[in-house]
Amino acid sequence: MKFQRVDLLGDLLALRTSRSAPERAIGDNFEFEERVSEMRREHFEQFDPALSSLLALQHKHFRVEIQGARRSHIPTTFRAINESALYSPEIEPNQKLIRLERIDDILLGAGLNFNSLEQALQPRARDEALLVAIADQWKAYPGARPSFVAFKSEVANDLKENSWLVRLRNRLGLGHFSPAPGERQCFALMEYLVEDVLSEWETTRRRGAERPFAFPTVMEAPGSPHFFPAPIDVASSFTVDLSDAGRAQPPIRELLHIRISYRAHHLVRVGQLIGPLPEVKLAVVRDAHLHELKRLSGRTEFGAYMTGEVDE
Repeated sequence: MKFQRVDLLGDLLALRTSRSAPERAIGDNFEFEERVSEMRREHFEQFDPALSSLLALQHKHFRVEIQGARRSHIPTTFRAINESALYSPEIEPNQKLIRLERIDDILLGAGLNFNSLEQALQPRARDEALLVAIADQWKAYPGARPSFVAFKSEVANDLKENSWLVRLRNRLGLGHFSPAPGERQCFALMEYLVEDVLSEWETTRRRGAERPFAFPTVMEAPGSPHFFPAPIDVASSFTVDLSDAGRAQPPIRELLHIRISYRAHHLVRVGQLIGPLPEVKLAVVRDAHLHELKRLSGRTEFGAYMTGEVDE
């Protein structure tokens, strides 16, 4: 992204030269982003001229233009203004998608605890009424935030492991899920078909949703050092594997899709992360991701300064 506003350029430089690895990563993501169209960049810069902080502007833009306040909102992510990042190839409708949802607030809203939900998912004692009540809790969430998803086939081996939740957290780049020592965070694994997304799209395309899927950009990842934008000449976006072993595994494709209405059968298993988790070596995992993007694209650099390894 090449900003025109002098104040944003100055703030971007401050981020990229910060002593904080997360701040440098966030700044780099703006510099390396290639899928944000000129029209969308201009819209972003003009969104609130009074805000000179790049991160403050990003968060406000996300809250208003992408997430929105109402369920009927159509994010700019899926509108024509985002043409460079809209995902146009057709995806086989019967392909399975997976998404991790943190459910502590969901359980609280339903007046349930984790053990009750875990028991309700047991095959011989599946409690459909309880699962419907859980799924209905998501309907109360405001706005229409796009959903980050991966293809189930690409994490099939991880799902076979007892440590499936930690493995998914790492392989999907979900570094913001980082419980403090002794803290427990509850999660649900959601699984559904591409067809479910396409069906939801039929109800939104008349209100301006050009496509149901999009490549993630820096606009959809406010303040996230664990996101890494893919160059425009690579056919997919990929999650940043947070584990040291990630470099030996094939990268996982990630997509965004329009918000869908969850149903009871979409919730297939639950788990808990218990802190602390091993520290993420941010510079190391991002540098490994960069080398993978170079390999996939055949390019030696992305962005004006993307020519070497990131220091911790």
